[in-house]
Amino acid sequence: MAEVSQADSASSQAKPIGDGRPVYEVGFHVVPTVEEGNVGAVLEAIRTEITKGNAEIITEQFPQKIALAYTIERAVAGKREKFSSAYFGSIKFAIEREHIPALEAMLRSTTNILRYLLAETVREEATVSRRAVFASNRLEGETIKKPTSAPETPKEVSEEELQKSIDALVS
Repeated sequence: MAEVSQADSASSQAKPIGDGRPVYEVGFHVVPTVEEGNVGAVLEAIRTEITKGNAEIITEQFPQKIALAYTIERAVAGKREKFSSAYFGSIKFAIEREHIPALEAMLRSTTNILRYLLAETVREEATVSRRAVFASNRLEGETIKKPTSAPETPKEVSEEELQKSIDALVS
């Protein structure tokens, strides 16, 4: 009985698709002081480090300039630099685990990279589910009209009722 439950638990664990290597994604911010023409060189340096480990690049997003949600401070050469924008890019790739420490060391030591996030993920592309749109053919072809109500006709109000209403409002 124990053998069956172990087999069930082993088959329920997620296994990487493809060649069996784990899939990672690195997202990074390139400092805005890098000229726009040189941002590709920073991306190429990251890609070169990834492919040293015979990695398969699955997807790649070229860095685009964005405004950061908050100002990031970093100490460089004894003084503090503040950044409120950066170039954001990402690369998704499959690689053996033993190559990850070398990639992290490269990302950490590169001065043009403000910060990065390296996460293990899945090969499939995450899709944003669209909101359901409900339609009805009940009114198809008809113009929706504003409901009309009968106009109110003014009534005669006696002096006595008018005086009571005024007294109720004043008191």
